[in-house]
Amino acid sequence: MSKTKECFAYNTKIIETPTTKEVYIYENPIFIHSKEKADLTDTSNRKKFDEMSAHKQYDSLKRKQKHYEQARWDIARIVDCNFDNRTKFVTLTFKENIQEILITNREFKYFIQRLNYYLYHTKTQLLKYLATWEKQKRGAIHYHVIFFDFPYIAKEKLQNLWSHGFIKINRIDVDSKENRGRYLSKYFGKDLDLKEHKKKAFFKSQNLKVPHETKVMLTEDILHDLQKENIVFQKEYTRQIYDTNAFLSTGSCLKDSSVIYIKIKKENPCVKGESYG
Repeated sequence: MSKTKECFAYNTKIIETPTTKEVYIYENPIFIHSKEKADLTDTSNRKKFDEMSAHKQYDSLKRKQKHYEQARWDIARIVDCNFDNRTKFVTLTFKENIQEILITNREFKYFIQRLNYYLYHTKTQLLKYLATWEKQKRGAIHYHVIFFDFPYIAKEKLQNLWSHGFIKINRIDVDSKENRGRYLSKYFGKDLDLKEHKKKAFFKSQNLKVPHETKVMLTEDILHDLQKENIVFQKEYTRQIYDTNAFLSTGSCLKDSSVIYIKIKKENPCVKGESYG
């Protein structure tokens, strides 16, 4: 029996964090069809990266590069939602020249479990963190980790819990609250070409606050309210969308569609504890 599909359309997306509101206004509305995920994604016949042709590999790398570049924006927003005066930025290194990501990811997972149990005396995940891996010049993998609401722990004890090499607690050197996410997210955008076809490039705990996202059709009231706010940046760019009618005139099913991006700085950022997500 077929399932009824519901359709929702929007041309404006608003993403809010404690310090910033970002607005995307699309020239062409975006349509969302409600359909179960299992129906949308069929991966049974999907080829592995090494099985693809050179052209398909290139397309795959470009898509994933775009995905990771977008992830930097997402990470900056998550940092903004969770940053507090107990946030720590830590680098974990391996003294052995381990270059296999599956091995290092496993050791990182065990470290998080040990640290969580030491701090909270429970196996329930209470640590709040974001993490990514990076390769050194010699090929060895190391990790950058942002811990939020992180209880005090002596550096020597943290070193012992890691046990694989040196640790470094990095200074978070920013000039304003709204730049914290951008400063930290730059570490999550390195080595994108090496991360493209890896199983996992970023890690985060499931207990983090996330930005509040709203998708609506633009109205005169919304536009009027936006114009009264503290706009610090605005630009217009184009994206490509599918349009079967475009094929008749251009020979391609893709056409350019404009997007207006507006960044607003909140005058009175919300205090810690306000819910986002």
